[in-house]
Amino acid sequence: MQFNLQGQAYHPQLKTAEDFLEACALDESLWVATSAPLEAFRMDPVFLQCLDIDQDRRVKAGELKAGASWVRERFRSMEGFSSGSRELRPDSLNPDHPDCKKVLPLLERIRGEDAAVSLSKIRKWRERLEASPVSEAGVVLPAAAENEKVKTWMERLLSLVPGGAHPSGNPGVDEATLKTFLTSGQKRLDWLVLAGESERSEVLPLGEKTAPAFEVYMDLRDRLDRFFALCDWVSMNPDAAGTLWPPVPASDSTATAHASDSALKQSPPAKPNPEGILRMDNRMNPAYARPLHALRAEILIPLFDKTDEVLTRADWQRVKEAFERYAAWKQAEPAPHLAGLSRTELAAMLSSPHVAEVRKLIHTQVHAAVDLSQVRLAEKMILFQAHLLEFANNFISFPKLYASDQRAAFEEGSLILDGRRFNLAIRVPDRARYLKGIEGGTMFIMILTLEHPRQPGTREIAVPATSGRQGNLRVGKHGLFQHVDGTEWFATIVHITDNPISLTEAMAAPFQRIGAALTRKVEGMTQTAEKNLDQSAEQAIAAPPPPAAPPPNAAPGQMLAGGGIAIAAMGSSLAFMTKTFAGLTLPQILGGLLVAVLAVFIPSALIAAIRLSRRDLSVLLEGTGWAINLRMRLSRAQRIAFTSKPPFPEDSTFKRDRVWWLIRAFWIVFALFLLTRLF
Repeated sequence: MQFNLQGQAYHPQLKTAEDFLEACALDESLWVATSAPLEAFRMDPVFLQCLDIDQDRRVKAGELKAGASWVRERFRSMEGFSSGSRELRPDSLNPDHPDCKKVLPLLERIRGEDAAVSLSKIRKWRERLEASPVSEAGVVLPAAAENEKVKTWMERLLSLVPGGAHPSGNPGVDEATLKTFLTSGQKRLDWLVLAGESERSEVLPLGEKTAPAFEVYMDLRDRLDRFFALCDWVSMNPDAAGTLWPPVPASDSTATAHASDSALKQSPPAKPNPEGILRMDNRMNPAYARPLHALRAEILIPLFDKTDEVLTRADWQRVKEAFERYAAWKQAEPAPHLAGLSRTELAAMLSSPHVAEVRKLIHTQVHAAVDLSQVRLAEKMILFQAHLLEFANNFISFPKLYASDQRAAFEEGSLILDGRRFNLAIRVPDRARYLKGIEGGTMFIMILTLEHPRQPGTREIAVPATSGRQGNLRVGKHGLFQHVDGTEWFATIVHITDNPISLTEAMAAPFQRIGAALTRKVEGMTQTAEKNLDQSAEQAIAAPPPPAAPPPNAAPGQMLAGGGIAIAAMGSSLAFMTKTFAGLTLPQILGGLLVAVLAVFIPSALIAAIRLSRRDLSVLLEGTGWAINLRMRLSRAQRIAFTSKPPFPEDSTFKRDRVWWLIRAFWIVFALFLLTRLF
């Protein structure tokens, strides 16, 4: 096994399929990565799904090793793997393996006079079989029925019960769907038979009108039970009748009217009495007038021929007994999803000869299932042959990441921004999770949103700056992103993880901070001077105020003396500074300045060198969920390759205008003037 030094770490070299198989025998700690999210790779999605055995949207080291074992058992020639061929030759397969025995007849049928079968041909066969009205799992679409009546019966069935999943996306009828309907339908039919026909029976005391009458009964059951219980209470305690009614406010406001209606609904249907009689006349609670009249019209009169407007306890007990069987029958209702079918319709569907015809259609799936499973197995073989070595070179080893003329499968493209080209970019599916994942890193990383007029929504990428200076890189800065597929996207910086980009920038940072502090100080002094000037101008324009009286304890002489002392102190300070510099020679002055600069420069350089040496590309990937083993330190060549400023052409000419020369001459004259004044 050969290992190449890349990015200050040794990566396994995988040039052939044999190298890949040997790498799978290595300890996983020698691999660059041991886990990665599927969305990180720009590769065939079907291949990635085949590789993701547990379907958790991640590829792990064990799954890649399982893929290697799967290939080793089924292929006797690895030539196609080394070249990444998208064509499968029958003679490259192991004829003794059960999977190959299934695939070889299919390959012979598809290839015709060709020596190999291409991936495109295999996929055309798969698409044709998946579009078949009968899927490999025996899910039959109504379109598969040649008889229009059978088709209508299947459509009716699918409107009543959920069908099986068909590759076309439409539900179909399979054996499980048919069994579910027949079983649940028979149970419901038996349940309907218990109720008898539409005429009156013990279960249906009112025949077809039992169901709406039962709803009236259920609406009043609890209220009337409570009413007769209160009647018993009043018969034992006559004085308690007045306490059974909630108080009603006397105001006429809208809120009070609402409260009155609520109080009536909470009150008994009528005033409880010792006789236990409810009279359905003007003395009953108006809130219950409509349901009580419905009780009389829909239950009492048709069931007991009771025409008076009186409901006794005995009448109510007869009503409850009449609906007792129906309530129990209703409680045991099976398959409520078939309630849309009458008893006659359900019996007709269950006994229809179309059931046998649909079952026959389902059984014809055996041939289609064999064909489709063989096609999918052949597709997997070609995909592994075409992409497995490429995937390993983006998982076990990262050779293309360090090659200036190639792209790794997880790279997105190049960003052109601030006069530079940033050649390393990876996709960020979740910004918050990514920022948490790169905490503690020492790289300068930009997160940008990408927009395209013909692409829905936006996407985000992470781009590191590895050489040069920060310059005008800031949040809100726009640029152009060139995707590896050739499309161009409008890019905007939305977040920056601020770290030193280069050694010169890190060493200059303390002086920049000093300069920024001095700038803020000068700006503050300028603002104060402008404020004082504005106040003086306002005082000059306004009428002069009377002179302020001096403090009672201060004499004019004392005030002048205080001002003189302050001026004298300032003068002495300036004199001391002038005398000190005058006593020094030019070498002493320059040496002192050099010592002051080095006192700041050396610690800054050491800290910057340490931080820059710790820059690790693995942080860039780990933020998106990669599990990286090796430290991917940046070399000088990498720093320039990932962030470059393209040179001008060799035959370019440069012309500067007169203003540039005037500004340069001014600064030269100004520097000479300072030197002559100092020395």
